[in-house]
Amino acid sequence: MKIKSIIALVFLWISTIAMAQETKPVSLQFEARADYQRTDIDGKHIKNESGFKGYIVNIILKGDISPKFSYAFRNRLNGINKDYNFFNSTDWLYLKYKPNKNVAIIAGKYIVLVAGYELLPAPIDCYFLSEFCYNFPCYQWGVVGELSTNSGNDVFSAQICQSPYQKVYENKAGKAAEMYAYNVLWNGRHGIWETFWSVNMSEYAPHKFINYISLGNKFHFTNNLQLELDYWNRAASGQGFIGKDCSVIGQLSYQPTEKLNVFAKASYEVNHAGTEADVALHDGTELTRVGAGVEYYPLKDKNVRIHGYYSYAFGKNANPEGVVQDKMSQFNVGVTWRGKVL
Repeated sequence: MKIKSIIALVFLWISTIAMAQETKPVSLQFEARADYQRTDIDGKHIKNESGFKGYIVNIILKGDISPKFSYAFRNRLNGINKDYNFFNSTDWLYLKYKPNKNVAIIAGKYIVLVAGYELLPAPIDCYFLSEFCYNFPCYQWGVVGELSTNSGNDVFSAQICQSPYQKVYENKAGKAAEMYAYNVLWNGRHGIWETFWSVNMSEYAPHKFINYISLGNKFHFTNNLQLELDYWNRAASGQGFIGKDCSVIGQLSYQPTEKLNVFAKASYEVNHAGTEADVALHDGTELTRVGAGVEYYPLKDKNVRIHGYYSYAFGKNANPEGVVQDKMSQFNVGVTWRGKVL
């Protein structure tokens, strides 16, 4: 039985039980972002990556079916076009069963549990990313089990889901495939240190796996100064395990006032593995990207955000269709707004 059929049965079973119980109010929200961007590569203006553009329009639906059952749905309306079906534009659509404060089961479309703080924000909150992140399809259908400690300081999760690279393989091979990913994650908070670590096994082709060791760390030095530091190591059979294919990303954020956030970010990525297992960061790639930006929230509820950033990248991207290229500079300013309908 395929994983989508299993999930459908889980949904049906949980929904049948839950609908018999008292329902609670629904939360319906929308959010949108519009940018002006200018991109240049080696001094050449890239017109299709420049100008005024609507970036993202989301609708977000959340609610409680009962004290133990809840649901959430986020859809990018700008993702619905001739190249997408409805579920392609859905980031998450899941049902959550929480029988007690320590245990939860999540079924549906959900974020793939590959750790690292660069992968954590919603697309509407992302500015400039590493090449790996641009090529990682981070929302997939699957099932998650969560276990929280009594203190709430640690959450351990296990997930089985559709491989993020299934569609990449199908497009390349010209045939359908059934591929999975298996993920184990730890999210903890101990003093100033917050962890977001995972170990992952994903099929990049049927019965062929690539392993990730993903170590996301966040240090809360003060209430208004944070450092995020991610390390991703990627390896498959037939290559050196540590350091041949990896990424390091760091971001320092400072809030001088409640309305202002200033950040600086740098990333270094390399793949000298000598294999084609990593389809997100191609073999032969070595890239560095640096930049800085600012966010301003004019309203107390922070439902309006004005941002600006500049980034510069250099090195080699072995993927000719990749996003981050050698000698690429990018300037961007924009506004994001959020509202509650219900």
